Amino acid sequence: MNTVLSSSQVEPMLTLTPSHTPDGHAVQLYTDDSFLVDVLIRFIGGALAAGDASLVIATKPHRTELERRLSAHGVDTARAAMQGRYVVLDANETLPKLMVGGSVDETRFNHVVEGALIQAEKAAAHTSGRLAVFGELVALLWADGKPAEAIRVEQFWNNLAKSHSFSLLCAYPITACNSDRHIEPFLRMCGEHSSVVPSESYLALNTEQERLRTIAALQQKAEVLEKELALRESESSFRLLVEAVQDYAIFRLNPEGNISSWNVGAERIKGYKAHEILGRHFSCFYPEEDVRNGKPEWELIIAAKEGRFEEEGWRIRKDGSRFWANVMISAIRGSTGELLGFAKVTRDVTERMQTRKALEEEVAERRAVQRRFHDSERSLRQLSLHLLRTQDEERRRIGRDLHDSLGQYLAVLKMKLDSVASLIAQKGGELSQEFGECTRLMEESIKEVRTVSYLLYPPMLEEMGLKSAIPWYLDGFSARSGIKTTFEVETEVQRLPRESELALFRVLQEGLTNVHRHSGSPTAHVRLLVREGMVVLQIEDKGKGISPELLGEFCQEWMGGLGIGVRGMNERMRQLGGRLDLASNEGGTTVTAMVPAGKSSSVL
Repeated sequence: MNTVLSSSQVEPMLTLTPSHTPDGHAVQLYTDDSFLVDVLIRFIGGALAAGDASLVIATKPHRTELERRLSAHGVDTARAAMQGRYVVLDANETLPKLMVGGSVDETRFNHVVEGALIQAEKAAAHTSGRLAVFGELVALLWADGKPAEAIRVEQFWNNLAKSHSFSLLCAYPITACNSDRHIEPFLRMCGEHSSVVPSESYLALNTEQERLRTIAALQQKAEVLEKELALRESESSFRLLVEAVQDYAIFRLNPEGNISSWNVGAERIKGYKAHEILGRHFSCFYPEEDVRNGKPEWELIIAAKEGRFEEEGWRIRKDGSRFWANVMISAIRGSTGELLGFAKVTRDVTERMQTRKALEEEVAERRAVQRRFHDSERSLRQLSLHLLRTQDEERRRIGRDLHDSLGQYLAVLKMKLDSVASLIAQKGGELSQEFGECTRLMEESIKEVRTVSYLLYPPMLEEMGLKSAIPWYLDGFSARSGIKTTFEVETEVQRLPRESELALFRVLQEGLTNVHRHSGSPTAHVRLLVREGMVVLQIEDKGKGISPELLGEFCQEWMGGLGIGVRGMNERMRQLGGRLDLASNEGGTTVTAMVPAGKSSSVL
């Protein structure tokens, strides 16, 4: 006589919790098909016995055995199917309908599986509304060597759970997870489920505490496997990276300094094949003098003590040629701190070293050229100033000679002519008139000689100073040129050193000569001021000015009446610790010269 299976008699393995909650998607691992059917009797049979609905996607052997044993327990699956509470799909027939190009297509999965799910949901709506689902599609994919597709199906189930309420149980034969290549997909598969039931032995445990310990042990094993897999992937990736690097020689040394690994970059840089160098001491890369001095050994000592050693120096290739290397040695230690060896990274930086050396030589050469240029410039300036001072001295001498010698001769000659003129005047006539004209010309010659001598070197400048010499010069300039001049002087202006007053007076001569020749100005205004410890001489006109584009060229080419020019005067000012400025616009031109008010800074 068959025994009817009721909900109170069924010890459910899993609580019927909707799969959109954390406990709604479980996976059962099993080794024996009979055990899997026992689990399904509790899961599916318990749901049917309670009046709930179920969807079963299983292989024919599992489905046939499940229905036979449910019938033996008094569960009428045929009646439940007629009520729509028991919906069945053959897993082997359903899976091909879901595949496109060797992969499970989510659109087809939703069309087939979601259709059956909705059919079971309608029946569940007339009862308690709970729905139990068992799926074996993932087990078929896993057994076929397609674990990635099995995981995709698990994800499709999770997507359906977002819009449908059901409890899902999947099952995997544990024999399908029998190699290292299954570690990663197995861990990913577990991550898609809310709970994992280890195997038959789990249900044989008597207490919940024993079951929890079993799950904890499984989790620990999974963590160990996961770490081991990550370590393997890391080591594999690092090994591939090291082996692929060609610009760096990367190799390992044992604690004694013997080479235990060799990459492509080391072969390219140092010239040794792996079979030629493995096992040899790394000192073979060092020049003979470094080996004699024990340099390789103390580099390892420093690396072991401080954790790393880095330097640049000469190294030797297999063919004996030298190259300049950047070297870094890092100590490798175990988890307890023991020295396992060293990692050595070498880069050929010969080209960089040579470029740097060439650059340093070029910089040194440019500095030497710059020093020579500065020396030449200083010598040229000293020569320029010497020429200017020699020129001033020569003008002074010529001026004095004209005044003291030629001027005196002309004065005596005039006196003689005056005497002769008085004798001739007594007789009268035309001869007296002609001789009077000669006397007048002699007076003009004496006046011109005196003027030229004063212009070359005015005695008043030396005797009375710049404040007195300027108005004297302006009177003569106005008389000769017809240009009206004004002079403004501050009382703070005192006597300056001889060379400073002479330099400012030459600027005055040059500036007024330029006003006369080029500006077309009817007036010229001269100022002598003191500003911030500097004596400032300004010559300002109201002429046509100089355009900005011609101003620079004009500053280079302007030569005054004495042939000195702006550049010469600017150099004279610079040697005295001052400067010369030239500003011009449509309203006129201003020349500004300034020298220190105190002691002259001239070095000559």
